[in-house]
Amino acid sequence: MTLKYKNSLDAMMTILSVGGKITHAPNQISYMLNGIKYYSLEVRMNGDDYLIQAIEQEAIDLFNAAMTILDEKKTILRKIKKIGVINLLTFLPTTILFEV
Repeated sequence: MTLKYKNSLDAMMTILSVGGKITHAPNQISYMLNGIKYYSLEVRMNGDDYLIQAIEQEAIDLFNAAMTILDEKKTILRKIKKIGVINLLTFLPTTILFEV
């Protein structure tokens, strides 16, 4: 199956929306030797790994989106640790624990 994406951000969001996960995302944007902004991250979907790359404004957009998603997941994990897994099971479906 071949999927077409408008840009790197669309690729990441589409893959995440069908169950993919971010497996590696640097916490800063890189600069190439010629000064061009560059960002890449790795995602996994159905056991396959993909590299998503972007330059300039698209790199900034991809970086910001990835960091927002990862920050939200960290917040959820902190809440889980604070509440405790036993108490959490009474309030949330167990699938939430495996999606985070």
